[in-house]
Amino acid sequence: MKESLRIRFGFSFLFFILIILIISWGISPVSSDEGVARKEENPSLLKIICGICGAMQKIQMKLYPPNLDFRSNSDKNNKDGGEEKGEKVKEAATRSLEVSKEAIEDSAKLAGGVVGEIVHKTAEKVTKQTSHDEM
Repeated sequence: MKESLRIRFGFSFLFFILIILIISWGISPVSSDEGVARKEENPSLLKIICGICGAMQKIQMKLYPPNLDFRSNSDKNNKDGGEEKGEKVKEAATRSLEVSKEAIEDSAKLAGGVVGEIVHKTAEKVTKQTSHDEM
């Protein structure tokens, strides 16, 4: 994998140098027209570099298109495993329901404990108030 990246980088770098050389030979800063020197209107260096980078990206995308297949390796190997996919979905749904059931049970236990404590404290307060009222 790293070697292919090196090859890509090397190809891109050589292509970039080649384009720079071609452009530098083709651009002459002053041209003479019947003995009168005038400056040609040349694009700025930044525009040239941006154009070269854009062209390199287009070429790289044509040579090495992106991999848009986001499936896992096991899914790629089992293209005809429609039944296996259904089983995987059933297993995932079962696991999800079990986890949800456990979470609900835990929250119910916690809520029951909290409510039980509140009821116990309220009962103690009521008994204290009734005992103070009777005195």
